[in-house]
Amino acid sequence: MGEHFNDVVALGLAHSGTFRHAAHSQDIPFCAISAVTVALHGRKLGFAGTLTAELLARGAERGEAFAGLGMFEQGFYDRLGFANYPYTRIAEFRPSELMLSGFFSSDPVRLGKESWQDIHQSRINRLRYHGSVNLPPVITRADMEINKKTFAIGFRNKNGEMTHHYVVRSVKGEHGPMSVIWMAFQTPGQFKDILLSIKSFGDQIDIVSLQEPPGIQFQSLLRKPISTNRQSTGSAGHKVGIRTGSWSQGRILDLRKCIDGMNCVGKECSFNLILTDPVEKYLDSSFEWKGCGGEYTIRFSSESNAELGITEGLPVMKCSVNTFSKLWTGTAKPSMLPYTDKITAPSSLLEELDKTLNLPEPSFDWDL
Repeated sequence: MGEHFNDVVALGLAHSGTFRHAAHSQDIPFCAISAVTVALHGRKLGFAGTLTAELLARGAERGEAFAGLGMFEQGFYDRLGFANYPYTRIAEFRPSELMLSGFFSSDPVRLGKESWQDIHQSRINRLRYHGSVNLPPVITRADMEINKKTFAIGFRNKNGEMTHHYVVRSVKGEHGPMSVIWMAFQTPGQFKDILLSIKSFGDQIDIVSLQEPPGIQFQSLLRKPISTNRQSTGSAGHKVGIRTGSWSQGRILDLRKCIDGMNCVGKECSFNLILTDPVEKYLDSSFEWKGCGGEYTIRFSSESNAELGITEGLPVMKCSVNTFSKLWTGTAKPSMLPYTDKITAPSSLLEELDKTLNLPEPSFDWDL
């Protein structure tokens, strides 16, 4: 919390969660920055940067190894060590164009904010991907209560347990558009249930928007998507297609926790890492954690580890924690980083890391 002339003008919120990395056998502790808000008369006084740095420091001192947030604009959080996550794709389509047929596995039920606990548990149990996060119940409760028009459509098994669902933030007018803000499922059959439910609105709702689930190309489920996109061009509020953008960022808080124990499928690769972390200048002496900059020996293998100090004879990589976070998450291929980021390393090392890490694109699969 930030104060200016005895007024509270800034507020930052963070929550502890878990982060899934494809090369780790268990989820690692995660710090989710859920809000950094500054009053109009407190802008440009350093509150936002300082608050974010302090939230990161507290997260690191709790043992959290990786952090993420949703950005209002690219660039601001870069100064705190954050780097872009991959593009998110938003599908905007006519539900009547979904190429699906069949029957529900169980009858769908409408759920309101009073069912947030069932919704949260279903969300936690969803099919997880590389880079995905799980957050505490208070987040789902807030998501369900923040907008009075929010509701969910869910499916229960024979024991009454909710197994899959999707959440609608709003339906504008009688004919939409309708905004699906998340969906949670564990099997292809459950995913089909959700789409059959959305398709059933096709006689009334003109347009539905939803975030593509990781690993799924939604366009392949639509009838004539390219032709329909062309025909809807210039139609305000009714244009269909796939929208892309990068709205999330992440950064490493504890390098050793992020690397130790990774099981890399490729050939063993060792190198020296000289890492810089810009967050240090935002933290005062009251914080023990000052970022994760320093000199390390990194070994990526079936039993990866990171150790403090330089090992003679190994190739050297120099970069910021922003850039190394991209490499570690799989947001960018190591060999492509010199084209977009400031990194110094032999090209042979970066090409070797392409094969050793070989990670899929990450997705938080949870709006932060």
